[in-house]
Amino acid sequence: MNMAKIKFLNIQKSKIIPLFFIMLIMLSVISANQISLKFTNKPKGDMIMSMRLIDHSQDSVGKLLVTTGFKRGEPYENGYIYLFNYNGEIIWNKEIGNVDSTMPSIRDSLLSPPPVNSSKFYPKDAYGIDFNGNGQKDILLLTESHFYILNEQGMAKKYFKSVPVSEIKWGDIFGDGKEVALIAGVNASMISYNGYDYEFTTIAKPLKPLNSITSANLDSDIEREIITGGSNVTGEGNISVHDYNASTSTWSMTHTYSTGAGMDIKKVIAINLDNGSEYQVGDEKIEILALSEKYVYCFHTKEPNILNLLWSYPIKQGSDLIVANIMGDGNLEIIAAGEKVYVLDKTGTRLWESNLGKAISNVHSSDLNEDGYGEIVAGSSVTYRSNKAYGEIFLLDGSGQLLWKSTENHMTEYVVIKDMDHNGTLDLVLANYSNVISGYENMMAANKADMYFSQAMNAYNKENYRDALVYFKIAREEYRKEKNTNKILEIDDYIQKCELFLNTSSSYDMGLYFFNMGEYQKSILYFEESKKASLNKKDFDAALKSEEMIDKATKYVEAQNYINEANNYMSEQNYDKAYSVYNNALSIYQKLGDNQKITSIQNNMLKIDNYKKALDYFEMGKKYFSSSEYQNARSYFQKASAEFNNLGDVGKVAACEDYISKCNQLIESSKGMSSVNNVLLYGGILIGFLLLIVLLLFFLLLK
Repeated sequence: MNMAKIKFLNIQKSKIIPLFFIMLIMLSVISANQISLKFTNKPKGDMIMSMRLIDHSQDSVGKLLVTTGFKRGEPYENGYIYLFNYNGEIIWNKEIGNVDSTMPSIRDSLLSPPPVNSSKFYPKDAYGIDFNGNGQKDILLLTESHFYILNEQGMAKKYFKSVPVSEIKWGDIFGDGKEVALIAGVNASMISYNGYDYEFTTIAKPLKPLNSITSANLDSDIEREIITGGSNVTGEGNISVHDYNASTSTWSMTHTYSTGAGMDIKKVIAINLDNGSEYQVGDEKIEILALSEKYVYCFHTKEPNILNLLWSYPIKQGSDLIVANIMGDGNLEIIAAGEKVYVLDKTGTRLWESNLGKAISNVHSSDLNEDGYGEIVAGSSVTYRSNKAYGEIFLLDGSGQLLWKSTENHMTEYVVIKDMDHNGTLDLVLANYSNVISGYENMMAANKADMYFSQAMNAYNKENYRDALVYFKIAREEYRKEKNTNKILEIDDYIQKCELFLNTSSSYDMGLYFFNMGEYQKSILYFEESKKASLNKKDFDAALKSEEMIDKATKYVEAQNYINEANNYMSEQNYDKAYSVYNNALSIYQKLGDNQKITSIQNNMLKIDNYKKALDYFEMGKKYFSSSEYQNARSYFQKASAEFNNLGDVGKVAACEDYISKCNQLIESSKGMSSVNNVLLYGGILIGFLLLIVLLLFFLLLK
């Protein structure tokens, strides 16, 4: 049986640049002078289930937290947890269950462990989280049936019954120096330490399971807000923001956004993209980034109740999202994994895309060679074992050039990049299933200016002037740092030629680029330029193609104008006019055959119908309330509340619930009054009846 292994590679700067090295770079073959395999280790178990970095500890060096699974073929499965130091030596290892007597057990270290017959010891993941704020990481271990909380020495403190988990994040949510575990799954939940015990609490209960969770201080108070991503019951992607009320110790949803049908949110990130630069993305400090299969989104929380969409960028097969500085300019870039590796600036503008021939499932980034430019480690998951992803690893430079790719399958999710031993160079740690890593190569010793110039010339000779222009500009900057004036002048000439060619032969391609980006006004300018150039060349077929795209883009502009007008009517709550104008846009999209836009407009029109229905219910409730018909009023307010809740209108839901509460009070009050009236009525009847009997007796006595 093959044993799971961990590989630890120390990537160092090369000291010598051999001549054949530069030749290999020109052929996109990567080489390096120094590389050292620091350790290979085989933890017990049939496969690695997770590998995480415990970054901060009292000794300030990196440690690896690893779980492995061991299928025994018995009624249950067991697993193990390891803590490795920076040299790959085992600090301690523990069995999760209590079957193997060769090592201590996590379960046995608990004072009152969960029953064996209700426990499943096969591990899923483990995380380092400083629950008590002492600067030393505790360990949150997730198995198939329980959460276990351990100290960094592996002794179990507490356990909770586990819930289905999509993602776990952590942060100092309450501003008290203690980290909280945030759990996305069936609910948004948290595990925290209150000073004497660990607590498992629920933040929100969505109608569908969540995919992602994160936190950020969006309103400059003490507590952080919680941001979740997933989908709602209608199948639309959803991002929600939850705020903490310290006086009631409760969480409430303050902002929400629906991204449309089939746009299930897979990842959410909250970060300050401006990072101190002069040009600001928006008015707020923190941006919320979200990823669906088809788009990267950027939001602000400026308006109440809804998120303000700053921009969106179309991608394919979106699977992962990170933020890093890879261009060496101090600005943060957004890196998305999908059909390609997509890199955007903070305004949502494409910097580059790299097609590696395979869908990318995970991305990681750091400046491996410490040259000021970030590298990207991308993973393509092609095989799965016990729901864990294994596949190829690709290493890209900050401009998207492939530096190296693996020849074996690795765990693409669990990639660690850190200076583990504090020796001044970053280390790369990978985990795989079968063999040690071989032939990992680092190309960073080459002259970067010459490398980019070579790439630029290669693109130029293939008449790929757009890529050539990018690489010439990067090479020019590198030669400027070297004060190589002759090369700068040579490159300036090539840049001028590229821009000239792009302004003539590539106008149609630029038009298509902006058209696909949804910037139709810009695309029209390029298509008109392309049409003019084609007519000058008497290429009437090409001119006709440009004319067709001008017509198509013009229709999109017209439709977008209708949408903007309809949105304005929506903000004014003029739903009849909004519905009519949306219908105009729908007619155009139907002629264009744009099913995605058609679905989006139809969803907006359906929301208007539902909103009008909710308002009708609300008005009927108020009418019955004014007529003191509280039973009927309550019924209509309940219907309105359900509709407003589905539409995410928190304010209207609150208004309905307020009326419902008043109706309940008045109904109860009317019941009390009715009882008093009944007593008086029946009491009066009884007294009258008794008086009648007395009179009859009196008359009988007289006779």
